[in-house]
Parts: sequence; C-alpha cells; structure tokens
Amino acid sequence: MKAQARTQKTVQPQTQFVVINEQQVLVNSEVQKAYNLIVDAAIEQLRKFDLVKYRTYATVDHLKNEYKSNMISEHLNYFWNITLSNSKEGKSYIFVDLGGEALERFGNGLTNQFLRKAYEVTQSNDNTSGIEYALRINFKEADQHHNFFYRRLAEGENNYVSLATVDKLES
Repeated sequence: MKAQARTQKTVQPQTQFVVINEQQVLVNSEVQKAYNLIVDAAIEQLRKFDLVKYRTYATVDHLKNEYKSNMISEHLNYFWNITLSNSKEGKSYIFVDLGGEALERFGNGLTNQFLRKAYEVTQSNDNTSGIEYALRINFKEADQHHNFFYRRLAEGENNYVSLATVDKLES
C-alpha cells in the first residue's frame, strides 16, 4: 500500500483593507476635505448659542479606536452627528444625522443653513460626478441622537474621543 501525502489547503488571511485605484484615492481626499469643511460649518453654527450644552461637541478619531470599523472620523453635537466613513469598496462617504429634538426646539432655520453649506462643499461645479454621491443625510429620532451624544459626553475623553466647547459669538 502506497502512502499518499495529504495536501493542506492554503487559507488566505482576511483583511478589512481593499485596494483602490489612484483616482479613488484622489476622490476620497476630496471627500475628506469636504468633511472637514462641513464640520467647521457645524462648529461655527454652535457659536450662536448662550448655553454651553449647545456649544459643546465631541470629536471621535475612529482610526485610533481599538474596535476597528469602517468609520474614520465623527463629529457629534446637540444638533447633528457628522461621520466620515469608508465603504467596503473603499469609497469615502459623509453621513449627516439630524436630531429631531433640535429641529422641534429651534426650528429648521439652523439646520437649513448648515445643510446648505454641506451641499455647497460637495456639489460639482464643473458638470462632473465629483463627490456629490458622498453626502448622505439621515433623520434620527430625538432619543437616538441625543442618547448617543450625551453618552459620549458622560464617558469623557480618551485616546480617540475629545470634547470641546466653542466660544460664544460676540454680537
């Protein structure tokens, strides 16, 4: 009887990284710039308020988070949650979650101004597809949005979460 050697299947390691082409890298860079401009616009809107709770925000650097996910960065405040993340295909997206209570309490004027800026920085001005695809607006129930925001504040700062309060805009 002849002994046959067993061949073991080679198992390829799985990774959450995906190879993207040079063009997508450039597009993702533009989405990152737009995200930063949108966050800057959100922070500027907070300066209008007298109460500190409306001028406080949390910034989450998900790249430093031990629980790796597709999220890159996140800005949370009483009014909005703005998230920069990558899809499984390697495309960057900006998600803006609007909180219901803020809309009810302060009306839609504040949110409309903020959204105008978000659309402005993502729109294509040269009739190309640009990064318009990247902006996604969602409406969250008041409890969902605020619970997440207040939980971040209560947990405090750590190696990937920072908290800040902007100065009130002097009139």
